[in-house]
Amino acid sequence: MGGKVVKKSLICLITKRASNKRVYDLHGLSSFFCIVSIKIQNAWHGLESLPFSSIHLLDLMAIKPLHNIWIKRQQCPCGDWKCYIKYEGDDHSTVASQSIKSELSSSSSQEIVFTPYVGQIFKSDDEAFEYYSNFARRNGFSIRKARSTESQNLGVYRRDFVCYRSGFNQPRKKANVEHPRDRKSVRCGCDAKLYLTKEIVDGGPQWYISQFSNVHNHELLEDDQVRLLPAYRKIENSDQERILLLSKAGFPVNRIVKVLELEKGVQPGQLPFIEKDVRNFVRSCKKTVEENDTMLNMKRDSDLMELLDACKVAAEREEGFVYNFTTDENGKVENIAWTYGDSVRAFSLFGDVVTIDTSYRSITYSMILGMWFGIDNHGRPIFFGCALLQDETSKSFSWALQVFIGFMGGRRPEIVVTDMDSGLRDALAIEMPNAKQIISIWHVLSKISCWFSLQLGVQYSDFKSEFDVLCHLENVEDFEHQWNHLVARFGIGSDKHISLLFSYRTSWPFCYVRNFFLARITTPEYSKSVEIFLKNILSVQSSLPCFFEQVFD
Repeated sequence: MGGKVVKKSLICLITKRASNKRVYDLHGLSSFFCIVSIKIQNAWHGLESLPFSSIHLLDLMAIKPLHNIWIKRQQCPCGDWKCYIKYEGDDHSTVASQSIKSELSSSSSQEIVFTPYVGQIFKSDDEAFEYYSNFARRNGFSIRKARSTESQNLGVYRRDFVCYRSGFNQPRKKANVEHPRDRKSVRCGCDAKLYLTKEIVDGGPQWYISQFSNVHNHELLEDDQVRLLPAYRKIENSDQERILLLSKAGFPVNRIVKVLELEKGVQPGQLPFIEKDVRNFVRSCKKTVEENDTMLNMKRDSDLMELLDACKVAAEREEGFVYNFTTDENGKVENIAWTYGDSVRAFSLFGDVVTIDTSYRSITYSMILGMWFGIDNHGRPIFFGCALLQDETSKSFSWALQVFIGFMGGRRPEIVVTDMDSGLRDALAIEMPNAKQIISIWHVLSKISCWFSLQLGVQYSDFKSEFDVLCHLENVEDFEHQWNHLVARFGIGSDKHISLLFSYRTSWPFCYVRNFFLARITTPEYSKSVEIFLKNILSVQSSLPCFFEQVFD
């Protein structure tokens, strides 16, 4: 069976016959690619463009959880559960950061809202409420709707808007519990108010201010405090999607908040909502999420069995196609891996240097994707094999490596290029002890901004320039001397990420890996080619059987 050169067009994969190996030509094909964003913020297909509320979002989740959602693994290799990777060049996070910062500074950047006055006219009561709400926010308080009055002829003809601290809370009957919560009320009888009255003018309704008072009996809040009032705290639809997906992945609420802060590039506590709002939102969605989990588990089991059946059919029809899998005590598929005859033959020619990509996981199936690639003599990536794993432990990675070695007739690569995944690196040390582990410099540089930009502030650009020079030094002694100088100059000797990079120093700086044959597999161009390929096959619409067909074609 001849190989296939696969190029992603705007709609589908176009296949051609090439040499006697399966080659994915991913270099210089930008005009052919329709790159689908795999960011978790946009994971639910089509949600971003729909102006629906959280209830609509939950309805959609309940009836349509059928799309497979691939996301980039964000856990930092330093091992700290509070630490996440926000990849450099993530335009979405930049836009989000600008949006948040714009919102936080809205009180000073938008046009002045003048003090309301008796007789001021509005086209509708909603327009008046928005005007008064904007005035309140700029003056350190919020408002709420109080009484409304209506008649048979005019309908609602009076609206009362009052300060959020207006009136007094009526005492409630305490619940019959051992330790009832004693919640203090913020209401203190404030008399600040705006009353609206409707009249008919020239046959049409209009509203005017009949009473207004801006006298408060409490302290007004500063800008950084007023934004935390419940009236101004809001979780946007895109953030709701993100929160639900992170909650589905098992993230606790405080960790979800930390992720959002990092992705939006804001300081802790500067989101337009607080941890309590996230907790309440997750709690309100709990029932729907649980129902959705049941559907997703059924989909996972069904799709994995379909994938297994597809592998069985391919093994009968395709010469050289091989697969392997494991099951749990209930006979359900846990891990599965496969490769093709073309890939095995290509490995016999180009298998000295292999890169293992484990950067993506499926939220829908709770599985890690592992893919083996090589590079041909034209610098093009070659697909060697694929695995879906139930988790990212050393045990699962060891199984995948054992299966891959078996697929390739017992032959092992001499060089293995990976990211800084400790589970995979530990498994490689056991299963391929003689293989040299290399960390692609592209993977290192993609994390530098996330690790040090916030910490170093205005010094980051100088740090980045010196770090780039450091990476390409040719002499080990020069590297270690300059490393110590860099650490001392920027005062980051105790930083966990600097310690992590130094502990892996024999695997990534040029001076340590220059004597190994890497066949250009660590170049940014190669890494970006693989990344483009992954993004194109991991579309949000692809179920596991569909994903199998995309790789197979």
